[in-house]
Amino acid sequence: MRDMVVSNYFIPKGSHVILGREEPGRNPKVWEEPLKFKPERHLMDDNSEVFLTETDLRFITFTAGKRGCPGVVLGTTLSVILLARLIHGFTWTAPPHRQVELVQSETGPFMARPLVVVAKPRLPNEVYGILD
Repeated sequence: MRDMVVSNYFIPKGSHVILGREEPGRNPKVWEEPLKFKPERHLMDDNSEVFLTETDLRFITFTAGKRGCPGVVLGTTLSVILLARLIHGFTWTAPPHRQVELVQSETGPFMARPLVVVAKPRLPNEVYGILD
């Protein structure tokens, strides 16, 4: 370990540095229009798979390095499976006389207003193990 200067900040040897998890994802020096929802920005140039454990630290959601989240693969996989099952299992519509608004909050990674939709099962109850 040694003293270091990062972005004109002096960091003495032995210091503990805590990074905000959200800030790298909102940095306009890294991302063009960082507050706009643009999922395509995370695709690699050759459309290959994106790795959450990449060394460029563009995806710091699960932290990084040898002390990174051990459940990153499990958590990501389960989230994708859950979303896929919800999309596949239901027909999704907006409530009568309402529109779906997908607007992100200015203060965090959440929606500005709650998402209100109607989910109707696509298949008969027997398929889901529900008996009448």
